[in-house]
Amino acid sequence: MRKSLFRPALMSLISLIFFILSALYCSGFNFISKNTSSTYSITTQPNVDQIKLQQLKAQIGFFKNVLDEFGADTREQVVELWVRAEETRNGVFHYAVSCDKLKKETIEKWGKPEENFWIIGGSSPWLDKYEVINEKKLNDSTYEIKIKYYWTTSAGPSEPTQDTLTIIKSNGKWCVESVTSSS
Repeated sequence: MRKSLFRPALMSLISLIFFILSALYCSGFNFISKNTSSTYSITTQPNVDQIKLQQLKAQIGFFKNVLDEFGADTREQVVELWVRAEETRNGVFHYAVSCDKLKKETIEKWGKPEENFWIIGGSSPWLDKYEVINEKKLNDSTYEIKIKYYWTTSAGPSEPTQDTLTIIKSNGKWCVESVTSSS
C-alpha cells in the first residue's frame, strides 16, 4: 500500500515541477546560470529583450556607417551641425561633421555608439545663442573657425565658452579635424 500512495504522489510532484519549469521557461526565467543581480534566466532560449537589444545595436551600427559616408558641403554647414550638438546635447552631430581621425578619438572617448549614449552637457546651463567670432583661412582647404557660446541657467546668464574648430576639405566634404575648447 505504501508503494501505491508513493507513486501517484511522485508523479504529481514531477508533473508540478514540469509545469513550473515550463512556465518559467516560457517567461524567460533562468534557473541554470546566475546573472549579476542574483536572479536567474533561461540560457537555452534567447530573451526577447536581448534580441531587441542586438537589433538596436545593429541598427545603430548601420546609422553610424551611413554617417561615415556623408559630410558637410560647406564650412557653414559644419558650424551649424557642430552648434546643433551643443543645443541638443547630442554628440552624434559632432561625430557627423568630424574627420576620420576625430571620429576615432570620439569613439575612444565616448565609447561605441551602440553601447553608450553620446549625450554631451547636462540640463543646465543650456545654449542661449552663439556667434562665429573669427574665421581664418589657413590655406585653400583649411580654415580655423572660432565659435563663442552664450549659456544661460534658470538663475540667469552663465559664463560664455569658445570652441576653435580646424575645418578641412577632405574628399570633397568639409569636416572638423580638431577642436580646442576654452572658457
